[in-house]
Amino acid sequence: MEAIVIEVKNEADAKFWLNLAKKTGTKARAISTDKIEDDKLAALIEKGMKSKTVSRESIMEILEQK
Repeated sequence: MEAIVIEVKNEADAKFWLNLAKKTGTKARAISTDKIEDDKLAALIEKGMKSKTVSRESIMEILEQK
């Protein structure tokens, strides 16, 4: 399975893409970029809790995207 991310500027554009996906029989859902970034950071934190170290660079890279 593959995924495509399309970042839109407004809700009307999001509805357009979601409707287009629905018409083609493709599963689609809206998710905010903040949620994606939060999930990435949470994954790094969880990885860090299971290992001895997580690089400062990898954490700063995620934080700088905000």
